[in-house]
Amino acid sequence: MLLRKLGYYALAATLLFFALRDPNGAARTVKATFGLLMTIADGLSRFVSAF
Repeated sequence: MLLRKLGYYALAATLLFFALRDPNGAARTVKATFGLLMTIADGLSRFVSAF
């Protein structure tokens, strides 16, 4: 549970960094990155809960 929370903080920090660096492509980057990471996280949680 702690690991998941740390992952969310790392994700937020990364997205914030990109948003501040490139305001124009920020929305696209955030949407794409968040979608990809949520898909991966969902797959991992399903994989772990299967065991």
